[in-house]
Amino acid sequence: KKGVASRQQVIDAAISALAKRGFAETSVNDIAAEAGLSKGAVHYHFKSKDDLITQVLITSCQKVSEQVIDAWHQEGPPAERIRRALREMWIVRKSGGPEVRVIADLMAQGIHNEALKAPLATMFQAAREQIVDQFVGTLVSLGLRPKIPAHIPPRLLLATFDGLALHHFFAPIPPEDEEEVLKALEMIAFSLFEM
Repeated sequence: KKGVASRQQVIDAAISALAKRGFAETSVNDIAAEAGLSKGAVHYHFKSKDDLITQVLITSCQKVSEQVIDAWHQEGPPAERIRRALREMWIVRKSGGPEVRVIADLMAQGIHNEALKAPLATMFQAAREQIVDQFVGTLVSLGLRPKIPAHIPPRLLLATFDGLALHHFFAPIPPEDEEEVLKALEMIAFSLFEM
């Protein structure tokens, strides 16, 4: 139990350090200091920085997706569930919390860092599969059919939300426009299904 707690302490510290400084400026020593542990303790749990970063990506994505899944699983008709999930996808990204900042930074770093490409590709694939399993699968069971192959809408939705989040970091959507942006996102999502 102590080892599991210590491992999670390292992951949480890595998320915190990476959210503050970014991947390029964060060393294993920085993560160890953030965790209040030695560098050796970090390496006890993770054989390399790349190994740790992979786990940070997994954890960050899980935390982001848990909020969306919780919103989705609340009772209601399909249209309302879609609206709640879409709004939560935006709220999580708009918040710019540590996990969102880490994911965004690692996505940008992954363009030039070969070691990040595979974990990022795995993260994107898992996110798409989760949307198909959690959302598209449920909608199909409720009698709604995707107008295009079921694996395509998740790619489009994630790209739209992630792109909006990146834009929001640099040029935030004005509060008076946010409701219209959400309506547009709903229109895009609903247009992908026959109701």
